[in-house]
Amino acid sequence: MNRIPLPNDFHAVVPIVAGVGNALMALPMVRQLKTRAGAGRVTIIARIDAMAEPFRRIAEVDEVLVTGSGFANQLRGVTQSRACRPDLFIVPFPSNRWQYSMLAALSGATHALLHDYPVGRLCALHFIGTRVPAERGIHDVEQNLRMLRAIGVEPDLTEAPVFDLRDDDHSRAAELLSAIGAKTDFIAIHAGSAQTILAQAKRWPTANYARLIETVRREVGADVVLLEGPDEAGVADEIVSAIPEPSERPRVLKLGGNLGVAGAVLQRATLYAGSDSGLAHLAAAVGTKPVTIFAPADPDRVCPFGYRDLVVKPDKSCSPCFLYPWHATRPKMCCGAHGQPMCITEVTVDQVMRVIRNVLSLSLYSGRGQGRG
Repeated sequence: MNRIPLPNDFHAVVPIVAGVGNALMALPMVRQLKTRAGAGRVTIIARIDAMAEPFRRIAEVDEVLVTGSGFANQLRGVTQSRACRPDLFIVPFPSNRWQYSMLAALSGATHALLHDYPVGRLCALHFIGTRVPAERGIHDVEQNLRMLRAIGVEPDLTEAPVFDLRDDDHSRAAELLSAIGAKTDFIAIHAGSAQTILAQAKRWPTANYARLIETVRREVGADVVLLEGPDEAGVADEIVSAIPEPSERPRVLKLGGNLGVAGAVLQRATLYAGSDSGLAHLAAAVGTKPVTIFAPADPDRVCPFGYRDLVVKPDKSCSPCFLYPWHATRPKMCCGAHGQPMCITEVTVDQVMRVIRNVLSLSLYSGRGQGRG
């Protein structure tokens, strides 16, 4: 592949539309557009505020724009990009849908850079833009960083996503935890994820979360804070009602969508346990070890960066089975087909507890909140 010629102090525009986890996994690439590639200006165009927030906190980004969801707002994103007159429009992984190609084509950029995939050349419009072959078996963070080679830059593939916290984040987190009576040392458990077809298959049964909390309270004696975000309203009540003994019930903290406050809450936790979600990535990005439960999604690709050893998944040859982006050009999976139960239900409480015990045992020697290991 020929190197894309860019002027000195080039202007790069990066669309962030796929989710909070994907936004965090794009952070190292965005940083290195400045620190290694020498971009003069970096603009982020995000679909929602939560996806924009990680980029507002880093010095390497000059401008963050939020379009809102829906087709009309996507067109607004196109207008915003064209107004920037960028030299480079670079789309993070995964991007095997025609919508990404059209965004690139209409962006007004001199050069568009996307990934190439083994399926979707016509229906996902792979002939638009310069294409970097996507590589199997590597993490999405690395997948994004390798794109920089197309502009003549050798990236630092070891840079992990880091979410910067502020004093007001810590103050508000302390207030929220104090209001629910949370102790200084607690385990954060999150049982939800966004309302998508993949998210439904990611959700471990609420009865399992109830048993996990009971086991943690009895065996470890740790305080448990059950986190509930706007996308999973009601899940916490279901879990609490399934725990008959009041002394073993968790404290419930309902997050309002402020990613900085959520990050500060997670940084105070001894560890995170729960869903493969944006909060799991956020926990890792603030230095709290995440024990994540996976099923259809591929943890080699999308687990919290640096924490593959803390993934719990079904022992099945068909897992992971999420087909996008390698085998499909839209979100699609085999799990749950023909009325069969989702394989997430086959993950046991004991499997999750084994990993939690190991993390807590290691923390006795290495200390809490030491970040990636």
